[in-house]
Amino acid sequence: MGGKALAHIGIETRRYETPEFLETAKILIPRVEKLFNTEVHFVTYFRDKLSHGDMDLLILNNGQLGDVREKIMSEFHPDGIYCNGGVFSFNYHDLQVDIIPQPTTDWETAKCFFDMDPTGNLIGKTAHKFGLKYGFDGLKYPFRIDGKITADITISKDNAKIFEFLGYNYNEYLKGFDSKFEIFEYIINGKYFDSSAFQMDNLNHIDRKRNAKRATYQEFLQFININQIKFAYNFKSKEEYIRDIDKFFPEANFLATLKDFRKKEKERKI
Repeated sequence: MGGKALAHIGIETRRYETPEFLETAKILIPRVEKLFNTEVHFVTYFRDKLSHGDMDLLILNNGQLGDVREKIMSEFHPDGIYCNGGVFSFNYHDLQVDIIPQPTTDWETAKCFFDMDPTGNLIGKTAHKFGLKYGFDGLKYPFRIDGKITADITISKDNAKIFEFLGYNYNEYLKGFDSKFEIFEYIINGKYFDSSAFQMDNLNHIDRKRNAKRATYQEFLQFININQIKFAYNFKSKEEYIRDIDKFFPEANFLATLKDFRKKEKERKI
């Protein structure tokens, strides 16, 4: 996502204005569906977006996708394909197209996370304040040993419950947004919004490096800084939220799983 992946292999692309972008999608999506014989999700965006640097297509990994790279080459004959983090980027009529395979277990959460960028990424900052992480594979608890993540405990893949726990109106999100500024307002109006959580100095090294390259994230920072939005939520320590998480998501069996992880780690150290 972002439209700059192909620059890594020397392929130039251009931005598409929305009418041309949508016409291209009408042609391209059926071909991708037929090529992989699977469901394709055209990642949505805020409605007044004028131009697009790339087209993001999620494809359902039904276990029969075959060699994705080889199939793209044979069907579309691009100048090259750049693969990064499971995303296959190629050029199609000077447009960067990103094919993003997703397993059945993550299909609904992935659609929700990737749609209406940068909503998913921004909501993830609130999740972090609860000691959780939110991404295309749902809401998870990173189990750490000596500060290093060794495993992720799945908390939920129910989009509505995830949004509710993190203080956001899921039904409002489903309506979509007219502009990126409506997305910014949506994030700011969240129940647990804390402006300090988004500042670059408060991000970890990896997150800081990634968001430095994300134009929409930088625009969001400018928006809250220019408008002097300094909301602060009085968060508890992350450890104190463990029982809250377990109570809200009883189906995750979180507390029991966490105790089991800790027990095994204690035994391992002994």
